[in-house]
Amino acid sequence: MSESKKQRKWVREEVVILVTEYFKTKNLSAEEISDNHQMISAFLRKREEMLTGLPVADIFRNYAGIHMQSVRIRCLDPDTQYSGMQGTKLQKEIVQEYLENPLKMMEEADAIYVKYQK
Repeated sequence: MSESKKQRKWVREEVVILVTEYFKTKNLSAEEISDNHQMISAFLRKREEMLTGLPVADIFRNYAGIHMQSVRIRCLDPDTQYSGMQGTKLQKEIVQEYLENPLKMMEEADAIYVKYQK
């Protein structure tokens, strides 16, 4: 894979959205969680276009990628029995921050949504 085709690493804003949405929706139906993954994908893709001024590739933060990353987050959730996938260092840090202070993390996520609501 050429350097230009590699996905860039996830950054804090993206993982904050992923983690807070995971915890907000984890007890919802599979359909509602799927709809949420579509929303996260659309938001992160729009955010990237706003930041870079360029169209994003079809695979960038697409539904399948959001779903896979959410499974990683689920494996970090102490309330679940899931294991197998390892979360990234950043995912582990943000899940821990969320578990320690959910309100603070939700406020951070809300600020991120507002920041890119143009």
